[in-house]
Amino acid sequence: MSETLVGRWLVAADAAAYDSFVGQHPLNDFAQAWAWGELKGRGEWTPHRYGVFAGEHLVAAAQLLLRRLPAGYTLAYISRGPIVDLVGPAAQPWRTALFSGLQQFAQAQRAICLKLDPCLPATEPHQLTACGCRPTPGLDGRFGGTQPRYVMRLDLTPGLDQVFADFKPDYRNRIRKSEKRGVTVRLGTPADLPGFYRLLTETAARQHFAVRGPAYFEGLLADCQGACQAALLLAEREDRLVGGILCLGYGDTTWYLYGGMNDEGREHYSGYRLQWEAMQWAVARGCRTYDFRGVAPPTAEDSPLYGLNRFKGGFGPELVEWVGEWDLVLRPLPYHAFTSLLPKLKALRKRFR
Repeated sequence: MSETLVGRWLVAADAAAYDSFVGQHPLNDFAQAWAWGELKGRGEWTPHRYGVFAGEHLVAAAQLLLRRLPAGYTLAYISRGPIVDLVGPAAQPWRTALFSGLQQFAQAQRAICLKLDPCLPATEPHQLTACGCRPTPGLDGRFGGTQPRYVMRLDLTPGLDQVFADFKPDYRNRIRKSEKRGVTVRLGTPADLPGFYRLLTETAARQHFAVRGPAYFEGLLADCQGACQAALLLAEREDRLVGGILCLGYGDTTWYLYGGMNDEGREHYSGYRLQWEAMQWAVARGCRTYDFRGVAPPTAEDSPLYGLNRFKGGFGPELVEWVGEWDLVLRPLPYHAFTSLLPKLKALRKRFR
C-alpha cells in the first residue's frame, strides 16, 4: 500500500461520495450516515466529517460528533465508527492517517477523549489498542455503552420465503392471524407522526422507558430521506391506528429503531406483522441485513431487557456482540473526572434524593 494519502475535513459537496463509501463498507452503520449527523446537529452535538483519500478515492472516514462539557472541555464521539479496516495489517497507513487527523482536531477542540464504538464483532482480532485506544471504564452491563453492545441481526439474502419459513411457527401463525383479523400496514408520512408518537409514549409508559420529544422524530423523517432513508410503517385495523414502527435503511442494512402499539394492536399481533412488513421493505430497497438493534446480554435472563431477546429472537436472527466502547484519552485528568468521579457523584446525589 504505497499510494499517497491525503486527509481532509469534508464539506456538503462531499456528502454523496461519503455516503457511497460508508454505505458499502463492512463496518457500515446508520450512525455514520451524513444525514444522521445532520439530525444530531439539531440538538447538543455538532457533526464533523473527516476523510482519507488515496487519489480520488475515499479509503477511510469518520463522522465525529462534538459536544460541550463543563469547564470548557468537549467530548468527541465517533458513534459506530470509524469507517476503516480495523483488522488487516495492510490498512495500517489508512488507520494512521485517519486517527492522526481526528486526534489533532479533537485536541484543538479541548476534547477529553476520542470515543468510538465500531460495528466490529467482539470475536474479531483488531488494532484498536495499536491505535492508542482502551476500553471505556465503568460501562452499564445492560446495553454496554452509549450504543448497545449486543444486537440481533437477520440475514435477508436467502430470500423472503426462506426468511419467513425460519420464523418460529407461532410467529408465522400470528402474522397470518393479524392479516385475517383485518390488520393492514402502510407507509406513513410526516402527517402521521402525531398518531405514531401517541402510540410510542403509550408503550413507553407501559414498559418504563424514556422517549425523545416529538421534534426529534420530525427531524428524523425530514433529514433521512436520501441515502439514509427513514420508513414509518403503520398498522391499522378498521381505520384505527393500532401500531407503528420506525426503521432506517442505509447501505445494505435496515435497522429497527422505534416501535409503539396500543392494546388493540397487541391483541391482534400487529407487532409481528409490522416486523415482517419492514423486512419486505428492506429487501425491496436492496438490503441484505435486518438489524433489530439492542438486546440484553445472552446470560442476563433476569434483566428487565431480556424480553427483547425473547421477542426479537423468534424471527431467527443471529445474536452479535460488538467490540464495545473504546476511548483514545487526550486529557487524562478531566477524562478521569468525567468517566469515574462524576458518575459516582451523580449516583450519590441520586441516592440521597
